[in-house]
Amino acid sequence: MFGRSLGSGVAVQLAAQRPLAGAILVAPFDSLVAVAKRHYPFLPVDWMLRHRFDSVALAPKMKAPLLCIVASHDDIIPPEHAKRLFDAWGGPKRWVGLDGAGHNSTDGVSNYWPSIAGFLTEKSL
Repeated sequence: MFGRSLGSGVAVQLAAQRPLAGAILVAPFDSLVAVAKRHYPFLPVDWMLRHRFDSVALAPKMKAPLLCIVASHDDIIPPEHAKRLFDAWGGPKRWVGLDGAGHNSTDGVSNYWPSIAGFLTEKSL
C-alpha cells in the first residue's frame, strides 16, 4: 500500500480494514484535525472536518512493516505530525528523512527512490 500526503490518511484507513504486506507513507500525518489546527488555529476544525483521518488512533493496531518517508522542510505537513504516526505504528518501521526536501519536492531527493526500492525488495511485496 502506498499513500502520499492526504492519501496517507486514506491508505491507513484502508489498511486498518484489510491485511497488507507493507505500507509506504510519504509525508504522512497523525490526524487531519491536528494538521488543520496547526494551519487554522482560529477555526473550529473539530466541527468542520467530516473526514478526520485519525491515522494515529489506528496505528497501534497496524502490524505490517512501515516505510515512512518525510521531508525535512515540509511546511504543509511538518515532520512532527509524521513522527507521531511513526511512533504509534504497531509493526516494524523505518524512518527515512529527506534532507532539504519540501512537501512537493520529495521525489527529487537522492534517497527517495532507493528507499522505496529497497523496502519493496526487502519485503518481497
